Amino acid sequence: MAHCVSTCLLDWKLDKMFTITVDNASSNDVMVKELYKQLVNWGSNMKFGEHLHVRCMAHILNLIVQDDLKEIGASVKRVRQMVKYIKVSPARIRKFNECCGFENIECKKSLCLDVPTRWNSTYLMLDTAHHFETAFNRYDREDSGLSIYLATNVCEDGSVTGVFKNDDWQNVRNMVIFLNRFYDLTVKVSGALYVTSNVHFEDIIELYNYLKECMEDNDFALRKIAKKMKEKFVKYWGAPEKINKLFFIASILDPRNNRAYVGDALVDMYGEERGSKIRDEVETYMKSLFQEYARKFSNASRHTSSLSNSLGEIPNI
Repeated sequence: MAHCVSTCLLDWKLDKMFTITVDNASSNDVMVKELYKQLVNWGSNMKFGEHLHVRCMAHILNLIVQDDLKEIGASVKRVRQMVKYIKVSPARIRKFNECCGFENIECKKSLCLDVPTRWNSTYLMLDTAHHFETAFNRYDREDSGLSIYLATNVCEDGSVTGVFKNDDWQNVRNMVIFLNRFYDLTVKVSGALYVTSNVHFEDIIELYNYLKECMEDNDFALRKIAKKMKEKFVKYWGAPEKINKLFFIASILDPRNNRAYVGDALVDMYGEERGSKIRDEVETYMKSLFQEYARKFSNASRHTSSLSNSLGEIPNI
C-alpha cells in the first residue's frame, strides 16, 4: 500500500508530505510507517515523522456512533418498519400522501429508508419521519394492515417491534436531537473547501462534554447510548498519544483561541496532572518544530544570498 501511495506521489510530482489522513484500520499504521521511510529517503520528512499520521475524524465518529446504534430503541425500529411498509408499493405511498394532505403537512421531504450499516442514514430517516407524525397516525387508523405488520413482522435482529405507542414519537425526536450533533460534526469535518485542522481539537472537547451531558439526561435509552458512546470515545481519543500534536498546535494558532485555552481544555479532559503534562509536551513540540523550520529556511536563505552575491546585482533595464 505504501508503495502505491509513494508511486502516486511521484507521478503527481509531490515529493514533500507533511501529514497523511487515513481511516482507523490497523493496516494503515503499517502503511504510514513504510511511507515514512520513503520520505526519509527523499529527504523531505520533518520531525522524524512524529506528526505524519492523522486519523480521520469522520471515520472515528462513524465508529463511535455506528456500533452503539445497533441497539437502538424499539421506537426507532417501529419507525423503520412503518417507512418500509409504506414505501413497499406505489398505492401505499399515494395513500400516505393523501393523509399528508388531510393533515395539512407542508414538509417537502420524502420518506427515506435507512441503511443499517450507515448511521447517518438512520438519522436522516428519523429526521424526515417525525415531521409526518400526524400523517402516520391517520394512515394507521385507515389501514389496519400497518398495525398487523408491526405486530407480526420480524426485524433484522430477530425481534418483533410491536404496535406504535404514545411516547414513541417523543423518543424519536429525542434521538434526532441527539444524533444531529454527530451528523453536523461529520459534515463539518468532511469539508473539502475550507480548513478543518484548527477546530479539530475544539470539536473533540465539545463532543466529550456533550456526551457527559447526555449521560445525565432523563431519557434512559439516551443515557444508555451516550454511556456506550463515551466508552468508544475514550477508546479512540481518551489517550492523548492518539491525537496528533499538530491539532493542539493548530488550535493554539487559531486567533480565536490561545495557549491558555488549549491548556485548560486538556486539564478538563485528562485531569490536572496528566493534562498539565500534555500541555508542556505540546509546547515543547511546537518550539522544536519552529526551530526545525527556522533552521531549514535559514539554510535556504543563506544559499539564496550567496547565489545572489555570485551573480552580482541585476542591472536596470
